[in-house]
Amino acid sequence: MLACLATPSQNCAQWHLRRGNIMKSFIGSTFLKSIFLGLLALVMFGATQKAARADEVTIAGSTTGTVTAVPQLTFAGNASFTGTTALGIGSLSGANSLGSFFLSTAPTQALSGTFTLNITFTSPTGIIGGQGATYTATIVGSVSPNIDQGGVNIHFISPTQSFTFSNASGSGTFSLTVADLFVETGRSAPITAGITGNQSPIPEPTTLLLLGTGLTGVATKLRQRSRTRKENR
Repeated sequence: MLACLATPSQNCAQWHLRRGNIMKSFIGSTFLKSIFLGLLALVMFGATQKAARADEVTIAGSTTGTVTAVPQLTFAGNASFTGTTALGIGSLSGANSLGSFFLSTAPTQALSGTFTLNITFTSPTGIIGGQGATYTATIVGSVSPNIDQGGVNIHFISPTQSFTFSNASGSGTFSLTVADLFVETGRSAPITAGITGNQSPIPEPTTLLLLGTGLTGVATKLRQRSRTRKENR
């Protein structure tokens, strides 16, 4: 202020103007520097991190089963299967099927039986809060002759089983749906299933870094400033 008093009024106004411009320039440069450093950190962090996925489910387990009233039909469970959903959807088939049937002789009209499938998931992973838990399912099916095609039909009464998980880490659901099948005489047929996963999304690493660097607030301020400028025009 002393420097201003020692100058004419016109120079005083110019001095105040220059001072204001210097302060704005300093604040602006600091603001931009913060943005630049934050974005640089994002690029470096993103190069070493994969996007977090919260909806993929990997299940591993085993199956056993019992056939009643159909002696010519036998079932072999799978001692170790695994399957992973992609974009929330997956399947259990091939080497990772839920076991297989074998029909030794042709069925008769009088054939009528049941089948009980027991499934145990020993290590669900990829779901927040699901690791370390054990899930079981018992699915019952009916066995009936298929005379026209020379085999038997197996129909599951409640083919879809749903499972839920919830704790401090997260919550969600995943389900398993077993498909009906036909077993031809003298041949084997596997039990296949579909799996789905669904849970609350978690922030990706870059989002977490934005929160840590405070750039989420910066982005909000930039949007507000841009909106104000448009309204004043």
